Amino acid sequence: MVKFLLRSAGGPGSGSGLSCPGVRILLALIFFCLLPPAGAYSQDEPQSSPPRISSAAVHFYDFSQWSVIGSLREHRVQGRESLHEIARDYGLGYREITMANPELEPFLPGDGAKVLIPAAKVLPEVPFSQGILLNLAEKRLYYFFQRNGEDLVITFPVGIGVLDADTPGGDFTITARLSDPSWTPPASIRARRPYLPAVIPPGPDNPMGTHALQLSRSSYYIHGTNRPWSIGRRATHGCIRLYPEDIPVLFAMAEVGTPVRIINQPVKIGRREESIYIEVHPEGERASHWRQYLAEAEKILRKKGLEGEIDRRRLEEAVRRGQGFAVLISSGS
Repeated sequence: MVKFLLRSAGGPGSGSGLSCPGVRILLALIFFCLLPPAGAYSQDEPQSSPPRISSAAVHFYDFSQWSVIGSLREHRVQGRESLHEIARDYGLGYREITMANPELEPFLPGDGAKVLIPAAKVLPEVPFSQGILLNLAEKRLYYFFQRNGEDLVITFPVGIGVLDADTPGGDFTITARLSDPSWTPPASIRARRPYLPAVIPPGPDNPMGTHALQLSRSSYYIHGTNRPWSIGRRATHGCIRLYPEDIPVLFAMAEVGTPVRIINQPVKIGRREESIYIEVHPEGERASHWRQYLAEAEKILRKKGLEGEIDRRRLEEAVRRGQGFAVLISSGS
């Protein structure tokens, strides 16, 4: 039995002490000790807004047979909420929410505006039963683990490297776990920003945040941030950033020796029951190279033997729009 845990942060207006990373990690750990039995939750229980208990609030999905989880939701903007604030409340990155809502102004979408919450996801191919899988194309990290005889996964939005300092792909392991890390700016960064000190100590000015997981390519880390607006964007010098409330949860779960695989998979195809879905994450302008994503989708469909089950019009429209969430492409659905 395999279940999915979708990180869901505090709901709109939840500006309480629950936003403190220490409280969030405590709630998460208590929650993991109290996991309910399989089948205790429905697959798509409707919710008008996410629970307000931060990272300890999760949604369960059984995907022992199906690789598509979650469902789309709608959020009504309250006052001067920005899309970034809404994304963080729902455990999404900035690009995820702006791709899903291209018609909305990101900073002031407007009181009462309808925001699509793209919580429907196609899982990447699972390379191991326990470890971290990062998909650069979707700027999202998945941590697969086992508990009480069940296979589980929890997922977080991330910030990754800019194009001229991209996060490297490949296979790594976690070699060290650091609490309250100091940051030593590398020579390449100090050359551009000579005013930086040789070492930045722990604290609110430290760009590594409160926790860090060092990778076997030692200059790269999975860490927190003091710039939460960067999550879901290309914004780092190659490291992988999580929201301040998310990194303590991952840090508590991922041990030294945990395998890490970094991939770049802009097109994912999966199924739930008899329905087939596609999820496309284009780089740059969504319409500029859509035919290359269509060719990749056709290749995956052939490999999975699904060509005869899809609606060609739906497939092309989903690829052309490239909005970064699971879209139905089955024929006759």
